[in-house]
Amino acid sequence: MLLAASTQRTVGMVILAIVFIGFVVYLFFSLRGAKPEVGSEIVLAPNRRVDDVPDEVLETRRLDRSLGAALAMLTVIGVALPLYWLGEPGRQENRVAGFDRTFTSRGERLYTEGAQCVNCHGPEGVGGVVSTTLTDDSGGFIAQVNWKAPALNTVMSRYSEDEIRYVLNYGRNGVMPAWGAPGGGPLTVQQIDEIIHYLRSIQIPEDEIRAEADAGLRAGVAELLKSERPELADADAATVDAAVDDWLAEVEAVRARADQMAVDADPSIAGDDRAVRAAALELLSDGKVPGNELYWQYGHLLFDNTAGQGAFGCARCHTFGWSYDATTDGPDDVDGHPGPLLDEYVPGGGFFGPNLTNGVTRRVFDTAISHADFITEGQTIGKPYGRGGDGGNGQMPGFGPRTDDDLGVTWPGLLTDDQIDAIVAFERSL
Repeated sequence: MLLAASTQRTVGMVILAIVFIGFVVYLFFSLRGAKPEVGSEIVLAPNRRVDDVPDEVLETRRLDRSLGAALAMLTVIGVALPLYWLGEPGRQENRVAGFDRTFTSRGERLYTEGAQCVNCHGPEGVGGVVSTTLTDDSGGFIAQVNWKAPALNTVMSRYSEDEIRYVLNYGRNGVMPAWGAPGGGPLTVQQIDEIIHYLRSIQIPEDEIRAEADAGLRAGVAELLKSERPELADADAATVDAAVDDWLAEVEAVRARADQMAVDADPSIAGDDRAVRAAALELLSDGKVPGNELYWQYGHLLFDNTAGQGAFGCARCHTFGWSYDATTDGPDDVDGHPGPLLDEYVPGGGFFGPNLTNGVTRRVFDTAISHADFITEGQTIGKPYGRGGDGGNGQMPGFGPRTDDDLGVTWPGLLTDDQIDAIVAFERSL
């Protein structure tokens, strides 16, 4: 398409040049052939000139030559305009592609050199860690911590571009600074758009998303099993992997058991995947399925998923201290405080995101499936959610597939429906 558009443009420019040169030549010879008018208006009309060429020649050969030249020019124009018109879609596509390439290139420079987003979020948005000072309400020093900056190579799967623009403009959770001019930052509106163009270009495909989410989950399962089974602490990787596979197979069995129990309770829903899913999820959320605690444990591990520096999980927003490993004791001369900041986490206890404990999720969402839908879609700017949920600014991400109508792109979800259901069951158990 690019080559075709370039060729058509070249042909059009050549034709335009021919038309222009022809006009200049015609004008030159017309001016040169003109003679000064002789006599006054009374003697000689202003549209007449002295010419020795008889009317027989003027009205035959010269007239035919002029008409022929005019016809040739009309033919050239008649061919050139349709050719130019046919090339317009290609020119438009190439202009859009060129615009996107330019903005993406500028956005990359801003990400790596200008705003230096790479210092926190890592090269190509893989996630990173940044040293951050924690202060109390009065601005007093609490500790120096290593804050987990989430991966941005999946950010289009979590947020709409308007939501990303909001965070870039106004910052987030007191750690991510405001970069856009509307929030008092140094970047212009266009520069924020350029960064967003660059973020589009670094999004990873679905198979990589699945692999990264599964790797984070399996790491969590392995750590859990090692704490429960001391013989695995010094086992080789193959043995640990096999134990993880067995554990995950048990989780799948619990879910299959819940599906069957749902159909047994109401045979009319058999074959309706959505209805079976909703009914089974209620059973799992209420702890009515044999092996239910294992399923809740599975949901907890997904809630705490460390993949992408927490981008695949919920704890980085909903569990206080998780984003900077508050239960880990670092060197006192580095972190500026003795011992860990927390003895243990309160899962879902709230931080940047609201507190999810004490049945909050059950009060906000009447059904487990509506809870799952919210986690799938995320919060939309200005749109209330659940029962009593505000419109907000859209900073609760969605973990399911997200379609961008403006771009005509569907970004893959970070989690599968089964994984989202496990998180829902865990949150509704808190």
